[in-house]
Amino acid sequence: MDEVLVSIRAAVLDDAEHAVGNILQRIHHTARVSLAGADAEHRDRVHDALGELERLLELLFDYVSPVEVSVRPTDAGRVASSMLSQVREHAGESVSLVGSAEGRVLGDPKALSRSFQLLGAALGDVWREASEVSFDVCKGEGGDGLEFCVRASGGETPVGAASRVGLAVAGRLIELQGGELHWDADGAAGACRVVLPRHGGRDDGL
Repeated sequence: MDEVLVSIRAAVLDDAEHAVGNILQRIHHTARVSLAGADAEHRDRVHDALGELERLLELLFDYVSPVEVSVRPTDAGRVASSMLSQVREHAGESVSLVGSAEGRVLGDPKALSRSFQLLGAALGDVWREASEVSFDVCKGEGGDGLEFCVRASGGETPVGAASRVGLAVAGRLIELQGGELHWDADGAAGACRVVLPRHGGRDDGL
């Protein structure tokens, strides 16, 4: 019964997403025509707002869409490299890995990659504007998980509505893999922590 319900929901979501895409296209066209004589600053504000709405709607569809994950042992070093590449895309190549990304964790490489893309989209501006960004891998609390952590300090970039939805979607994907996502914000500083279960459980030698 659950499979039938999911199938119906997926079809409805596809139709709704297509309809919303058409509506947004018409709004963008109308805005371009209506704002043809407006000053550049006003046009930019309208197009920025439409772009933010479009990103938010995409994330909301992503959040409620059925997701399948295939959790299996995955090299921790590859997971760290995948997450680090997203951080470097926004914060620069100077960000380097600190800590030991040895052994294997449990996860779905495709779902993890998508999670990290969502984190980059959600926190990219925070990382870009920060005065310092670091990335490290360490034991999770309890010793039977591995924590991949991005810490940013300085900067004044707020985390907006679309970013919070992006964090929620990323968190949902990570939870489906048995992991956890934490965003700890403290003024101009913030830490994004992804904790994944280690293959084989506790390893005090890591």
